[in-house]
Amino acid sequence: MQQQQRVLVRPEQKSIDWGFYLWVLYRRLPLIVVLTILALIGAAVYTFTSPKFYEAVSLIRLRKQTPPGLFPQPGQQQQTDTLDLKTATQLVTTFLTAQEALRLIQEQKLSGMRVSPAVRQYLSLLNAQEVLSFVSTTSYEPDLIRISVKHTLPEVAAALANAIAEAFVARLNREARAEATNERRFIETQLQAVRAELQRLDKQIAEVKQQLRMVDVSEETRALVNSIRTYTAELLMAETELRSAMKAREQLQQMLAREQPFAPIRRENPVLAEMEKRLAELEAQRTQLLNRYLPTHPTIKRIEEQIDSLRKEIARRQNERIVEVPDAAPNPRYATLYQQILDAERKRMELEERRKAIAALLQQTQQQLQQFPEQQRRLGDLTRQLQVLEQAYMSLLSRLQDAQIREAARLGNATIADVAVVPTKPVGPDLFRLIGLALLGGLGLSLGLVFLLEFMKTTVTSSDELKHLLGVPVLSVIPEAKLETEPNSLIRLMTSRRSAAEAIRTLRSNLRFLIMRYSSDGKMKTFIITSAIKGEGKSFISAALSIAFAQTGKRVAVVDADLRKPDLHKFLGVEETVGLANVLKDTASLDEALKETKVPNLYLLPAGVLPKGSDSVTPAELFSSEAMQHLLLRLKERFDLVIIDTPPMMAVADPSILAPMADGILLVVELGHVTKTAVQEVKERLELAQAKILGAVINKASRKRGYDYYRDYYYYHDYYEREP
Repeated sequence: MQQQQRVLVRPEQKSIDWGFYLWVLYRRLPLIVVLTILALIGAAVYTFTSPKFYEAVSLIRLRKQTPPGLFPQPGQQQQTDTLDLKTATQLVTTFLTAQEALRLIQEQKLSGMRVSPAVRQYLSLLNAQEVLSFVSTTSYEPDLIRISVKHTLPEVAAALANAIAEAFVARLNREARAEATNERRFIETQLQAVRAELQRLDKQIAEVKQQLRMVDVSEETRALVNSIRTYTAELLMAETELRSAMKAREQLQQMLAREQPFAPIRRENPVLAEMEKRLAELEAQRTQLLNRYLPTHPTIKRIEEQIDSLRKEIARRQNERIVEVPDAAPNPRYATLYQQILDAERKRMELEERRKAIAALLQQTQQQLQQFPEQQRRLGDLTRQLQVLEQAYMSLLSRLQDAQIREAARLGNATIADVAVVPTKPVGPDLFRLIGLALLGGLGLSLGLVFLLEFMKTTVTSSDELKHLLGVPVLSVIPEAKLETEPNSLIRLMTSRRSAAEAIRTLRSNLRFLIMRYSSDGKMKTFIITSAIKGEGKSFISAALSIAFAQTGKRVAVVDADLRKPDLHKFLGVEETVGLANVLKDTASLDEALKETKVPNLYLLPAGVLPKGSDSVTPAELFSSEAMQHLLLRLKERFDLVIIDTPPMMAVADPSILAPMADGILLVVELGHVTKTAVQEVKERLELAQAKILGAVINKASRKRGYDYYRDYYYYHDYYEREP
């Protein structure tokens, strides 16, 4: 149970194998360096070829209180400001503010600077949407708004920054004065009506007095007239205040209709931004090509056509540069206006009740006056109306003066805190910032491309990669050897000085060094040679390595444990009769199965033939038997070296069964043929079987398969091919 838990944990440890990623980066370091340098060069070219732009900054400060609303009552407190910092920041970059700014510049109404005719002529060609593309705003708590304008012309930047600030302040002032202006106009209209009514009453009173030949009325009549006058004046005042309240409510409803529940913001059209980015890339590309070719070159002509087409399309879509998107935050001005409407409606209802009460008292007093003679009653009524109108006239005159004062003094919620000056130094393109971004972008792109290429490649393509996957050295790289069809072609190869034979001898030497390292007493004698999949040349390596050791005078036994597709007898020119399978089934002795080859000191134990019938067994069952272990012990006693050729690891379970019985494993790999997953799985199976992997052998190396293959081939065998 403990061993199974250890094996299950291994994949998690591999998932954080930082050594693998570092090795990938080291292997692809030239690509990373080249892409990063190209990104830096591109940033530098863009910096020195793109036009310089300047930045002008103006500041706006918001007030925190506003004067009272329409027709304030005595004791009414001032309301807090309904325009918060976020809403004001958005209103700065609106279409109406930009239009007002252009008008101020053209009419030379900027208080902070005087704009030259050339700048005014240039700005007359721009619309409000184009102006907003140069403007950006930033808010600073609690009450400051920073207006920044970036442009290639410094005077244009300063003019727009100041004009935007003054236009915004003027807009808020107009909106603030609108309420006081409406109040003044309403009072003036009422004064004209009262003045006309006073003139009419004066004439009627004079006519009645002339008819009665009276100069004054009685005390009783005067008392009733005074009461009626007082009630009438109060009724008139109540009706005036009621009309004012209704007028204020209507104005608030009109203002509410112009507001949105959510404050809109304007942003630059992403399509136009992408087109301008593409235009800049094409211009940079044209500049690079002009350094190499004449302007009449077809490539330059084609790029210029694309540039002209993009410029026309951008000019056609200038009206679409700024688009409105709804803001997620509610509009506080909308909520405040809605609350003011509710307050105005409550006030109207109170005034309506007051008017009804005064009207009832007035009616009662008028009924008492009806008991007087008609002429006296008429005179008293006219006198009462005259006094009421005179009192109302004086009250309206006083309120008119107050309204005129408020209209003249009413200011908006913003003031200009600082004006923009003409900048003298450009702020962009920022070379260091672009270099930093290019460095990060180049590294990010190159790293992404490196790992993409690495994980898209599924096969093992280099000795470095193989060493990393297995964690063991590559003992030799065997070039692709072309053997003849004759049985003795391999023996002739190993007696020559061809590169393949020299590579096998290198493998022999490296294996001998490993034996000396791991076993000073020389007890390591049994070795398994296998591969991950078929076709990688494990049988060729087994036969060639056996011949190489036999040529040094060692007694070598090579065992063909591939009972399904045996090939060793073909390489060594031995007929296959009885062999390993017969020995394990006890149908032949070891002496009968061992075949002497044409190479001195080299003996072959062929695969043999599995008996057919009801008592037949599989190769895995044969290798798991005690007979196999006993056979290997006998071979180790009789020979200096025992080499076992097994089937591929991914095909059958035979190598995993034999692996613990051997002193070491050699894994044969053909670059570009076996996948990384297969190599990793072979390693896991051998580690699970507690077998020792001594090293890997790269077979069939060729310079025709790409850089990695050629590099390994050149490092190991270019010298051999130069030998005679």
